[in-house]
Amino acid sequence: MTRRASGLLPALLALGLGAFCATDATAADMALKAPPAPLPVFSWTGFYAGVHAGYGTGDGNSASVDPSALLALFPGVNNLTSTASAPFTLGVGQSGWLGGLQAGYNWQTGHVVAGVEADVSVAGIGGRASGSYAFRPVFLVGDFDNYTGTVTVTQDIDYLGTLRGRLGYASNNWLLYATGGLAWAHVKASLDSAHVRLTNNFPIPGLPAALDGHASASGFNVGYAVGGGGEWSFAPRWSLKAEYLYLNLGRQLSLSIPATSMPASDIELHTFRVGLNRQFTP
Repeated sequence: MTRRASGLLPALLALGLGAFCATDATAADMALKAPPAPLPVFSWTGFYAGVHAGYGTGDGNSASVDPSALLALFPGVNNLTSTASAPFTLGVGQSGWLGGLQAGYNWQTGHVVAGVEADVSVAGIGGRASGSYAFRPVFLVGDFDNYTGTVTVTQDIDYLGTLRGRLGYASNNWLLYATGGLAWAHVKASLDSAHVRLTNNFPIPGLPAALDGHASASGFNVGYAVGGGGEWSFAPRWSLKAEYLYLNLGRQLSLSIPATSMPASDIELHTFRVGLNRQFTP
């Protein structure tokens, strides 16, 4: 080996070592800059249970009042000259709070989520309506009395529940859904009337107490519920939801008292709820 070649050998070794180190550094830098692994996608599949609270409002049954019907209770009354207030209707509007528990199961495939949910609520949803009237029975002998009357209608729902299917669209930890199914409620209704005699021209034993009336009924009503809502998972296994449900609870039993009747009609309710769910995924 010549002296010139032996002088170049250290330089060549230095260049080779530098190129190796540069290649290794580039590979390490590429490894550091590799794209991160994709984040896990949230899944709605699994059992869940939770609590909810909300507000309900709607229409109950209506009572028809005909004060002139009371005139027939007076013996010897002259229907041609007796007078009474015009007939009227008392409609009962219901409103109040509700709160309870729910549980269900979801199946998710792609963006589609299907599920079933059952809930039960304690409620303070009710309404009351009152109306007053006057009538004057005139008797065949020419004497008369004046009376006033007040009739009151009440209707209350103290607990209710649903069993519904759910179908929705999920985008990671957000879910929008429609829902519908069976609804039931425990409904109470009553009619009451009271009368006051203003004059004593022709006293009749037992009146006006015989004009007063009371009737009540309670029981379970079964109907249907439809609505929709949205749910947001804000933490692993936890989600918040907001939901609207329209409930048609079928017909309450008809009631009647002297001069007043409440025919059976559909009881409708609009509920707005917020809830908190805990998932129990496998």
